[in-house]
Amino acid sequence: MYVETVDKGECFSTTMEFINGVYANKIEWAKYGFCPKNGLVGEVVKRTPSAYIVKKGEGIYVPMTRKGIKEITYEEYLAGQTNNVCNGLDERQKRINNLVDDFNAQTGYDWQHLPDMRMYFKQDVIQNITKLTCDFKRNIFLPDLEKSAVIYAVDMCLEYRHKSGRNLAPITIKDISNQVCDVYMELFNGQFLQSSKDKCFQLISDMVMKPNAQEIINEYYQQVDIRYNWS
Repeated sequence: MYVETVDKGECFSTTMEFINGVYANKIEWAKYGFCPKNGLVGEVVKRTPSAYIVKKGEGIYVPMTRKGIKEITYEEYLAGQTNNVCNGLDERQKRINNLVDDFNAQTGYDWQHLPDMRMYFKQDVIQNITKLTCDFKRNIFLPDLEKSAVIYAVDMCLEYRHKSGRNLAPITIKDISNQVCDVYMELFNGQFLQSSKDKCFQLISDMVMKPNAQEIINEYYQQVDIRYNWS
């Protein structure tokens, strides 16, 4: 069975599955600079009660839920192998991984409370707003800010869920939401108020539970990119 990854958030990165002499988890992937992402193709080599083990390359096995993959033909598998390049983590993922790993090592906490990520979230938010306003050439209104905050916070929740290999606790979602909204309140003081923060909290909690949350995020950023490139 040949498959394509359609939701990287449905990946289990911390399993102890052992296949052909290697573990199917993030420790083994790090040796190759591999990071799961949408669009990668592979062959299902094993089924477990909770996951499909997908071979993405030599020595790289990725446990996925059924929702995270779609079946493709052998021809599509061959054509898609050019996407299976091990080009490592992007800078945002590196920041998330390093900070949370350091935090867990120091405190012993495991995906409950987060370290203070506001400074790092702020860098991303400024980049997002730069594109959203087409290099600050266009006005931005409160509904746009609120939607941007919700999308970014949910995106971060899915990134953390992906790294942990399991669903996030409500308190972790709250931590991410709180820190993201704090950044918006700082950057848009007098416009993004506590009422906006409260509104975003509820929207984030609702959206992060949607099975198509990643698709919504991808479509949002795609539309922002299209508008920015045409500006």
